[in-house]
Amino acid sequence: MNTSITGYAGHTLPLASHLARAGWRALDQSAQPGDVTHRQLLVLTLVRDRGPMAQQDIRDVFGLDSSNLVGLLNELEERGLTVRRRDPNDRRRHIVELTPDGSVVLDATYARLAAVEDDLLHALGAEERQVLLQLLQRVMASR
Repeated sequence: MNTSITGYAGHTLPLASHLARAGWRALDQSAQPGDVTHRQLLVLTLVRDRGPMAQQDIRDVFGLDSSNLVGLLNELEERGLTVRRRDPNDRRRHIVELTPDGSVVLDATYARLAAVEDDLLHALGAEERQVLLQLLQRVMASR
């Protein structure tokens, strides 16, 4: 039984993906020396929202190859935005934490991201943007 909404089936995800790619590209292009990339932003946000996390759990959330994640975490740690420490319960695991400097940079990046969103979503009014955000949050909450 097909439960798709007639005429819309298969169109939402490609549009959402295109919009996200355009936004990330614009964020990265707006970066000044010292700003974080969108990939770094995603990791910093995850660790801020969930608290200290095992490196493996971060890898699993993003579906990254371990070596790619290590490189990304090395960049963040070298800049003092995160710290890694051994898990006291399992010395083979590393726990990643956001530093105070990481929080400051994260806030500044979200200010930059707001400007990018304003440009990308200029065709929508404030109420429409709020509805879009609420719908996306509801979809993500159900995952």
